[in-house]
Amino acid sequence: MSDTVPGRGQYSDSARRRRLEWLRSRSGAALKSLETTGLDAQRLIGNVENFAGSIEVPVGLAGPLLFAGETARGSIVAPLATTEGALVASASRGARAVSESGGVATAVLSQRMNRVPAFEFSDLATARRFTGWLHAQRSTLEEQVRLVSRHARLVEVDPHQIGRHLHVRFVFETADAAGQNMTTAATWQICRWLIDTLAEEEQLRPRRMLLEGNLSGDKKVTAGSMLLGRGSRVTAECRLSREALASVLKTTPEAMLQGYATTVMGAQQAGMMGFGVNAANVVAALFLATGQDVACVHESGLSIFSLEPDDDGLLATLLLPNLIVGTVGGGTALPHQRDLLDLLGCAGSGGVRRFAEIVAGFALALDVSTLAAVVSGQFAEAHQRLGRARRVEWLRADDLDTALLQPVLAQGLDDPGLHVTRVERGPQLYGDGIASELGALGENRKLTGIHPLRVTWTDGRGTAVTSGLVAKVKSRGEEIVAGIARLVSLCGPDVSQAWSRWGGSTEFQDAHRRELAVYRRPDRPLRDLLPKCFGLLEDDEREAYVVLMERLPDDREPWTRDRVAHMVRAIAAVHGHWLGRDEELLAEGWLHQVSEPALLAKSAELWEALVRHAAADQPHLLDAGRRDIVLGIVQDAGNWTQELYALPRTLIHNDFNPRNLAMRDGRPVAYDWELATVGLPQRDVVELLAFTLDEGATAADVDAVLELHARAVAAVSPRASRLVAGCDWRRGYRLALREFLMTRLALYAAGHTQREFGFLPGVVRTAFHLWQLEQTREGA
Repeated sequence: MSDTVPGRGQYSDSARRRRLEWLRSRSGAALKSLETTGLDAQRLIGNVENFAGSIEVPVGLAGPLLFAGETARGSIVAPLATTEGALVASASRGARAVSESGGVATAVLSQRMNRVPAFEFSDLATARRFTGWLHAQRSTLEEQVRLVSRHARLVEVDPHQIGRHLHVRFVFETADAAGQNMTTAATWQICRWLIDTLAEEEQLRPRRMLLEGNLSGDKKVTAGSMLLGRGSRVTAECRLSREALASVLKTTPEAMLQGYATTVMGAQQAGMMGFGVNAANVVAALFLATGQDVACVHESGLSIFSLEPDDDGLLATLLLPNLIVGTVGGGTALPHQRDLLDLLGCAGSGGVRRFAEIVAGFALALDVSTLAAVVSGQFAEAHQRLGRARRVEWLRADDLDTALLQPVLAQGLDDPGLHVTRVERGPQLYGDGIASELGALGENRKLTGIHPLRVTWTDGRGTAVTSGLVAKVKSRGEEIVAGIARLVSLCGPDVSQAWSRWGGSTEFQDAHRRELAVYRRPDRPLRDLLPKCFGLLEDDEREAYVVLMERLPDDREPWTRDRVAHMVRAIAAVHGHWLGRDEELLAEGWLHQVSEPALLAKSAELWEALVRHAAADQPHLLDAGRRDIVLGIVQDAGNWTQELYALPRTLIHNDFNPRNLAMRDGRPVAYDWELATVGLPQRDVVELLAFTLDEGATAADVDAVLELHARAVAAVSPRASRLVAGCDWRRGYRLALREFLMTRLALYAAGHTQREFGFLPGVVRTAFHLWQLEQTREGA
């Protein structure tokens, strides 16, 4: 095998594929991800050599941020290319606080690029004479620059002599290009002219010359660049009101100033160049997104951030003295990068000053947000990851193969002779559930979520079977709790601290085992409601918890009264089977254990914090009237929860809504049982109605569903009939509605402030309409 990369200098897809095959044979790596690329090899001349493939970096949208700059004006959204969790969210949070306080003012103070050749002379006197001569050649030097560039303009010639050595800073303005290549070409032209002109001048001629003597600071952080400027020297300034600091950043001006003073002292101790929080994060993300020279992130991220009191708020400023950016040339012409520059209104000639201001504005927003997170204790929580005492061989996507599924299917279908012959990954039919997404926030290094598969096997009788299945790979309950903690860390210290105290007691704990236990149940009413299960994998060593189930259709049928009635009857069969047998069920040990009836009332701190945050952040969703209703429910929880726990309880789905329900050949199906628990049977009815009714629903509509549910539960057994007859079924519904509003809806509403739930506005409207119907009934 040749040890030379094939196809050198060739820009074609066939040459790219030859390189890829050569690399595979050399390394033994499959490199499947490099097989295809969206880039045209012929258009990469000047951008890369030995082109073999491309990588994708996720782009998130930060903002909008209100600008009042010299060229950047109005509301702007920034595309940040990053793989760092919490970066986009934090920049967006800062942007919101700045925008609510009046926006950010920005200005480009100068734009410079330099190249500093080094000359060695026979002695220091010759170097001195050359310096004097060079100053007299300014107009000729400018003519030389014009020979190689229409855009570069020589603005400064600045010699620095050290003995017989002379470093000459040639400083240029480079229009809309970052300018490194432009200044190199212009400086080289000047140096060639100097050498040719002085070839016979012994009293002036240099002995040796280097095109770059390392005084320019190119791709390095230097004090010289910070003072003199390199690239765009851009500044940003904003005011932060006390109200925005409290409502958005969850802190105070006093806490920010104290934290700022402390971090300045730390920076001085460390010998930091400048002072900043993390402007480099925005610089790097916008550089990747828009085709800038990523090697310049180091010097471009250098910043001076300051904070000072301003009336009842704060004044924050940021200086980026060395922002190396361009909107023409280099990677800015690549298709994705060009699109994102277009998005910002910066592509092509005339865009560089606007782009520099956008970078500075979002860098300031991120600095403000990050400092607020540090001083309020949210920073660590937003980046927390579960600790483990051992290394775990987590399940990966490639592990969903014949070897893994063979024993799962054989045991699940009770066929020891079954042999899996083929497993193919299918197209993604639907997104992962909320629990999976929250679990991925808590631990994103492992495979979780919903994975469609096409599996072929031969059963024990030799019959070949091919079936479309779904592997539901579950997050651990602790990961879901940690994921929620990460989400609510951006909701401020009150919510975050309340969650840290009470989150571990919520229904999410041990959720990964619960659904697997449900699929193992022999109860006929439950099995009739479940999707067909082909097998289960529960491997604590690998933290692998998998349900292999039938692939259900993407059910988008409307929720008519008949359809709701079908679902109510189906879940009522489960409710009736276990009604009054809750202690027996809990004794089995697989359900969420509620430690004491008073837990809901004791954790009122959590629910109140969630509600207050959601109401402040999303008043259109949870206005003052709705907020006060839920706060009243929370404050009275010590009373009504005692009555709730005194009523007959049963096994409930506890997430019984259309996101987890379907009809398969006319048969109701309920999946996603990870939140299953013991509770009032009316709790599942409340959630179903909140998701399927609207504000036009009447008390008679609710009565019809409740009466149907009560009859269906009572019909299951004589014991269920006695329990239904012995309690006020509607009163149970009202108590379940209180619980739904206080817990699930409050958690949804707070989560909605950081992660949009498209279904939530309709559910909120219906849930409060149901509450009003009951208030009207009680008042009558």
